[in-house]
Amino acid sequence: MALAIFIREYFIWHYGSALKDILELAKNFFWFFYHFFSIPLLAKTLLSPIWRLSEKYRRGFDPQALFETLIVNLISRLVGFILRTILLLAGLLVELFLLLALIPVFAAWIFLPLLIPLLFLAGLTMALL
Repeated sequence: MALAIFIREYFIWHYGSALKDILELAKNFFWFFYHFFSIPLLAKTLLSPIWRLSEKYRRGFDPQALFETLIVNLISRLVGFILRTILLLAGLLVELFLLLALIPVFAAWIFLPLLIPLLFLAGLTMALL
């Protein structure tokens, strides 16, 4: 009788609260990597200059100084765009990898308890041979 109660309680836990805990754990991982890579901030500041480095435009009309400042600012923005894009893609790849890793973990959690009786019977069959 105690074994039947144990098995019943195990399945209630396994398919009830433990399943919710796994989903909550996955949600925490998604939240962590989303904020670790600063995905919203990187997307918002994608075209900003790198480390906010930019030249100030000088007063007066000096075409050479104007174009020098323009080129420096464009290069700073281009470098910032490239670095932010790399970090953004890395963060999105980690999130995608996490999602793809969660699918087999979740499937294994659901279906592995069904293997217990099969493995038990296979062990008995091997013992009888």
